[in-house]
Amino acid sequence: VDFSGEEFIFARLKINGKKKEFDNFTTYNIKGLSDDEVAKILEKTCQDLKIKNPFIVNVIPQHLAITKNLEIPSVDAREIKEIINLQSGRQTPYSREEIVVDYASIGTFRHSYTKILLAIVPRNTIKRQCEIIQKAGFRLEKILFAPEGIAQICRTQLKGDLLENPVGIVHINLNFTDFIVAVNGAASYTRSIPLGVKHYLEKTDEFMGKLVEELKKSLEAYQAEDIGTAVQLLFLTGAIEQLADLSAILAAQLHVPNKVLLYLGLLPLNQKVLTASTINKHVSFFGVTAALMYLRSIKIDLIPEEIKLKRAFDERIQQLIHMSVYVIVILVLCGSIFMSKFYFENVYLERLKIQHETLKPEAEILEKSMTKARIIKHYIRNRGHSLKVIEALYEILPKRIMLTDIKMDIEGKLNLKGTARAMSDVFTFVVALEESEFFSNVQTNYTSSRKEKDEDWADFGISCLLVKR
Repeated sequence: VDFSGEEFIFARLKINGKKKEFDNFTTYNIKGLSDDEVAKILEKTCQDLKIKNPFIVNVIPQHLAITKNLEIPSVDAREIKEIINLQSGRQTPYSREEIVVDYASIGTFRHSYTKILLAIVPRNTIKRQCEIIQKAGFRLEKILFAPEGIAQICRTQLKGDLLENPVGIVHINLNFTDFIVAVNGAASYTRSIPLGVKHYLEKTDEFMGKLVEELKKSLEAYQAEDIGTAVQLLFLTGAIEQLADLSAILAAQLHVPNKVLLYLGLLPLNQKVLTASTINKHVSFFGVTAALMYLRSIKIDLIPEEIKLKRAFDERIQQLIHMSVYVIVILVLCGSIFMSKFYFENVYLERLKIQHETLKPEAEILEKSMTKARIIKHYIRNRGHSLKVIEALYEILPKRIMLTDIKMDIEGKLNLKGTARAMSDVFTFVVALEESEFFSNVQTNYTSSRKEKDEDWADFGISCLLVKR
């Protein structure tokens, strides 16, 4: 929308994936109407077209802005913005608090300087745009600078060397004419001329003379500011269908070749829009439509900084809310999974308990039977073991030794006590035990001598381990 002049200008662009199509151009004469009435017109227009939740873009024409070409001694975007915030108040008679500024970079030179196009608009003007759209019940998403979009869309008509050389654009509207110099699709110089189709229809000859004079001044001002090289071509566009001799007059007076550019031919239009009766020939929709076509690549956005900060803050709050919801959902899901797992494990445990109670009597009977079997198996396996030990002792026992006590524990430790006729017989027995394959770790615990009926006897105690076979 553009309601900065006598006409309310409305265009709708439908975007479906990569497909773009303009399906409505609307104008109303709003001269003398209050802001509330203008808001009602916007609201009614959207209602008639059954528009819900539109992405509203307000376009600021050249005549509402003050533009300056500046050279900033930096190439860092943050530094450039800080310098502009400090210096922009000096470029206008307004104080810094009374204006809204933004800029577009034209290019760098001398490695450390950046050329910029600075756009300055009174804050009251921006405030009025925001309030009207808010009264209509919508949210204003962007406030774009019309010459930027016009410069970009005109670039599509350039070929060869003209792509990188300065090109002038003469955009004629109802009450104003915009002079724009574009380089490679970027607006590098702009100037507003207070002459339009309305003045042409009233005084044709006088209009032509004044327009030529103003365009000469614009070209001279562009050259004087040393922004770039001379303009190589002029595009004549906007509401120019009724200005039949304009191209020939400008070519003769300005000595710069020109080309008439009918902007409707550059736009993806719906068949309804192509009907001539639906378009006001005295009003140019080029500024509005060009801004929509290059919505993402236009650099100047005149939404006040405080609104941008508030929206960024609101978006951050929304993100935090969404994140909190996601965290709660995740916690609920994790809790549900844990509780369900806990529940099913409890159910499974109860089933096991019931099954255990059922099988417990049978398991006890079976365990008793297995215990009996183990005892019997152990008995059978060890049955006769002591006899084998005695047999092994008998084979190596000297005839002069008598064993008085034989003890064997469950771990296989054997303790022997006995009496021999001589101490040498005891030592012979110990050696025989050590050499036997049935015994190991043979130790003599004690030996003692005694007399009985005038005969010498030797008592002894020996311990050893049975070798497992």
